[in-house]
Amino acid sequence: MLTGLDPEYYARLERGEVAEPPDWVLDVLARVFGLDADAVDRMHRLAHPAVRRRVPPVVQQTVDNWHRAPVFAVNRRLDVLASNRLARALFDGMDHTDNLMRHAFLEPGAQGFFRNWEREACSKVAHLAAANGDDADAPEVRDLVDQLCSESTEFRRMWGRRDAEVDEFKHMYHPEVGDMDLRHDTLSVGGAPDVLLYVCHADPGSAAEEALTLLGILAAGET
Repeated sequence: MLTGLDPEYYARLERGEVAEPPDWVLDVLARVFGLDADAVDRMHRLAHPAVRRRVPPVVQQTVDNWHRAPVFAVNRRLDVLASNRLARALFDGMDHTDNLMRHAFLEPGAQGFFRNWEREACSKVAHLAAANGDDADAPEVRDLVDQLCSESTEFRRMWGRRDAEVDEFKHMYHPEVGDMDLRHDTLSVGGAPDVLLYVCHADPGSAAEEALTLLGILAAGET
């Protein structure tokens, strides 16, 4: 058995059933098989082809034109397909910003970023389950679930239950602007049925609105 890899996952990998193995899996394989730097680079390029996920121009334009709230465009795996300046500022300095599930469960600072991390993590699991429904065993979704189960005991516990509901509130702490209590809406986009917009907005006149305004100023480099 390869250290760090679930045997069933490795068997699927050998059969070619893993659509795009994550970097951590490739690194395990490289160590086990003693690959040199050139072989490792080639393996990563083969596993992650140059053609990446794209969103229709209307989605990118909509996201970019939203100035007063952090906005992420995501697919059913919660991969981040596009984000606006405020959303990028919200996650600034974090590593796992390409996928909201990985951010919640694998980002070292996530439990400090989400002030009620347990509730937020359960909500993310509920959203992933609801977004995929009967397609939860699709290869691209299964790859993500396998990775999270391998790397996070908390995800494994929550995925086994999947009994929470999606929470419309986000209680966050940002090191530059402090606490923010934001409302969360999920919106569909006409012409892009596989894309959802995650919008985090503050109540008018609230401390969170002031914090988002300050974050926007900092992100724009005006101070």
